[in-house]
Amino acid sequence: MAPTRRRKFEASFKLKVVKFAKEHNNCAAASQYGVTEKMVRDWKANEDALKSMPSSKCALRRSTPHWSELEKHVADMVHEHRQNGYVVTRNKIRMFALQWGKSNPDHSKGFKATVSWCTRFMERHNLVLRQKTKIAQKLPADLDGKTVIKSFKKCGISNSLDGMEDDFLWQDEGEAKAEATPSDSELDPYDDCLTN
Repeated sequence: MAPTRRRKFEASFKLKVVKFAKEHNNCAAASQYGVTEKMVRDWKANEDALKSMPSSKCALRRSTPHWSELEKHVADMVHEHRQNGYVVTRNKIRMFALQWGKSNPDHSKGFKATVSWCTRFMERHNLVLRQKTKIAQKLPADLDGKTVIKSFKKCGISNSLDGMEDDFLWQDEGEAKAEATPSDSELDPYDDCLTN
């Protein structure tokens, strides 16, 4: 037998079912809207919460942590490690949370450092795994500005947009200049199309 797929209902639909159940009864509302009677009872019990949430939202999940003391210590550890320049990964967060939970069982009863807990923890504390990088490396002290400019020009990097950016801007004295003479192999077959 194939497993049944869970359905989700928006708050506006739940409130419609609750209104119908108040006018008739729970069983009639369940058969009218194709839900179970237990759902109708639960939605009636949470009617105030359903009215306060957005009409398109489906779940009554909260973003408040179950283990607030544990999360406070883990967040402090993350900030301290980042201040000292250490890399903080998801596994490091989870391992520290488990260690802290074992040493403080009063504040971490039933805690399991799952991947989903780590994701929600990071969202609650506005944490990301990106690392701060250096803006630029320092140049050697004996490097002069003319060498840098010369190397940029030799590579063909320029700020001009007048058609010269494709040409050589600098050429060493020892390099031979090539004459620009068209040969049969250099002719572009599309040139004839442009002249016709």
